[in-house]
Amino acid sequence: MAPLTVYYVAVGDNGASGPKIGCGDSLVATTTAPVRFRDQVGPSIGALLANKNRDVGMSGLVNVLYQSSLTYLGGELDGSTITIYLSGQFMLGGECDIPRAKAQLEYTAMAASAATSARVFVNGRPIDEVLSLK
Repeated sequence: MAPLTVYYVAVGDNGASGPKIGCGDSLVATTTAPVRFRDQVGPSIGALLANKNRDVGMSGLVNVLYQSSLTYLGGELDGSTITIYLSGQFMLGGECDIPRAKAQLEYTAMAASAATSARVFVNGRPIDEVLSLK
């Protein structure tokens, strides 16, 4: 039993509050109330995807995944890389939400698994392909 770490976006923060991601934003770690779990990845990604509010309380942080209908299917840790599998659809608010959504998923999965890199697949396809503007 422990709190889960979930990442949200500080829009326009330019890396001041956490890792700098696309469009001059920061990624900021938050923690949930303590949760009982065996594998931390599923509950952490589940907590992120279950949040259907754009604004994270009064923190000033934003959840760009709030309108997306994504479901966690599973994950596997191979060395220092966590791979997670999702199904569903992204519903994002513009081009800057692409790196934000990817970073929220990857960093939340890495924090839950103690991995140093993450790969995300949605409906069997790599997230970069799914979110490509091409």
